Amino acid sequence: MAADPLLPALRNGGGGLRGAFWLGCGHPRARRGTSGRSGSRIGPRRDRLRNHAPVERGFHVKQDSTTLATHYKLPWFLTSFAKALSFVSKRLTTRFLWKIFCTPIKFKVPPREAGYYSKTEQEEIQTKSVGKKIMVYRIPNDGPKVLFVHGWNGRSSQFYRITELLSTSGYDITSIDLPGHGRSSRSATNLPELVDLVSEIMTSRGPFHGVVCHSFGGVAALNAVRRGAGCEKLVLISTGMYEVKPTFRGFVDLFGLDTEHYTDRLVGLAESIHGINPGHLGLDRFAAQIETETLIIHCEDDKEAVKEIALALHEGMKNSTLHLTEGLKHRRILRDEKVAEMVLNFL
Repeated sequence: MAADPLLPALRNGGGGLRGAFWLGCGHPRARRGTSGRSGSRIGPRRDRLRNHAPVERGFHVKQDSTTLATHYKLPWFLTSFAKALSFVSKRLTTRFLWKIFCTPIKFKVPPREAGYYSKTEQEEIQTKSVGKKIMVYRIPNDGPKVLFVHGWNGRSSQFYRITELLSTSGYDITSIDLPGHGRSSRSATNLPELVDLVSEIMTSRGPFHGVVCHSFGGVAALNAVRRGAGCEKLVLISTGMYEVKPTFRGFVDLFGLDTEHYTDRLVGLAESIHGINPGHLGLDRFAAQIETETLIIHCEDDKEAVKEIALALHEGMKNSTLHLTEGLKHRRILRDEKVAEMVLNFL
């Protein structure tokens, strides 16, 4: 239902959609307790980076119905069309919402990332698991292999700071542009599909010593590890979702529609398409099963993926270390030198 002509409007008038589809709204609300666990905070650049007291463990996760409606705004014509369509057909409205939900937006690569492409070997491959072509980037080395998985509306080049540091330290780098992202061909995509794809890459291109993920990429990679795609270490930066259904709920809320009704319809449509209830892919369902040594890095003032996601993951996972940053928000964190050094030291 949603045609490509909508996308320029989303780019111009709907900038908030950068994180609205999968990021930020599937978060728990958390309350800290008293028992200790490995972790620290680091602050922004310009010599304001500093270590603080360890992040505490023992808080209790409480999921609520907080949505993105107060943080993101959609173009008026998009919400008006959805509301008008809802009077005509609930089925068509659900399909329209699903189309928007699953359509990533490609953004122009900023000059600071341009050098990334000249330093990598590039290959377009046909994936077997999802039948789509994606771009794969390589910086070959003799050291341990590390895979990079970007987030929703992201691209591999966002990791330029970290990949440069790791490659000069001898690590063998592989990164991918997910379907519809970066230099991969335009395509709709979604979480079940990306879990299949990341599982395929980890299996066919591995074994990997480490997997470094940003935002939604971390959700896909954790699901892949849960399925049996192995790696020795995980790095989760600004993880974008904890529970699935609140993500749908927050998305529907943006349109001013009957939240619970269309949330249930979207979940049902996703299950009918992929044969799995999307709620089963939520990190709340299986974080405790992940035994891989994991570094969690998250910014306290991230508005797209709130810090409670990281706190909940740290609480739930058996073998994790948590570092909270200040002043780096959701994307700037990827190009921070201290964060890159932290990833290198962990791997």
